[in-house]
Amino acid sequence: VNSLQKLTSLNVTGLEMLQMRDSLVHCIVKCSKLDCLVLNSCAHITDISLIEISRDLPGIRYLDVNGCKDVSDIGVQALARNCHKLSYLDLSSTATSKRGVCLLANFCFNTLKCLKLSFCRNISLDAVAKLCKNCKRLQILHLYGCRFIPGLESITKVNKTVKIFHDLTIATVKLLPE
Repeated sequence: VNSLQKLTSLNVTGLEMLQMRDSLVHCIVKCSKLDCLVLNSCAHITDISLIEISRDLPGIRYLDVNGCKDVSDIGVQALARNCHKLSYLDLSSTATSKRGVCLLANFCFNTLKCLKLSFCRNISLDAVAKLCKNCKRLQILHLYGCRFIPGLESITKVNKTVKIFHDLTIATVKLLPE
């Protein structure tokens, strides 16, 4: 790991051949200059990894754990409270709920620019509204596959700068300008 001390970015998307687990993340976080980490579709990553990332890489700016189904609000809490430079976070297809979204709204409001919550089943319109209200720098919000889409017009009133990407369904057609 000593030879990797200068590493600033690492992408291990879907790396199953190494059995990408929390124990490997334990080694990765020793790369103290790392500010971009992509663990997309690494099925065995859990909150333990996010807790270690938050402790050992508090300066991380870009984190993608899309598809890491065992990541929950516990890991999000650690990130939100400790990673004060986080600007990009992809939590799509994780177990993140409205509690995790509210934690991000409370602790990452100064830095968060892009948040992806697609296919997170337990987030609420109220939590997303709080996020958009608190996070004035938020520019991009992905909500594909989220159930509360019909209420999104209320969010555009809270934060006019955020671009919300979501499924186009019959229920959301009314959001389109004529």
